[in-house]
Amino acid sequence: MTRVKQITKAVILSLSLALNSYAVNVQECHHPVVKRLIDANLEPDGVVFELVEYDKDAWDWAAPMVESLSRQLKNKYPNIDIAIVSHGNEQFQLTQQSQQENQYSISILNNLNKSGVDISVCGVNSSWNNVAHSDYIDIIDVASSGPALVNDYLNLGYRRIKLQKQ
Repeated sequence: MTRVKQITKAVILSLSLALNSYAVNVQECHHPVVKRLIDANLEPDGVVFELVEYDKDAWDWAAPMVESLSRQLKNKYPNIDIAIVSHGNEQFQLTQQSQQENQYSISILNNLNKSGVDISVCGVNSSWNNVAHSDYIDIIDVASSGPALVNDYLNLGYRRIKLQKQ
């Protein structure tokens, strides 16, 4: 076998593995609140996904989950407003310094943001950990307080969807 054929086979194998991995990651996620909202046939004012984890890799599972749940909600209610509030240590995966090692999660969040999803982190938690507002990637809004922002959304009639690893 020539060297070119070996390289071509290796590239095809790598792409095949990557696509299979991607297919696994985009599986439909289920959440009881999302199911109730869809089954109710009554569009809520909006939803706020809340993530409070102390796992430094939480966005690895949370970003695909939010993507799947958002897609389900948008399929049922195309005009629904969606927001994400992150206020545990997972929020530090969304800094410029961590961008390289979290490319997959950040690409999902970028796509969600482009489709109108607001993404916020907690300013109090940032200050406790000496992380400046400017340290976050461009799509991130830094709220004064993550829990207060969640309450603001609830006061606007949004439904809270707490994210937990499945």
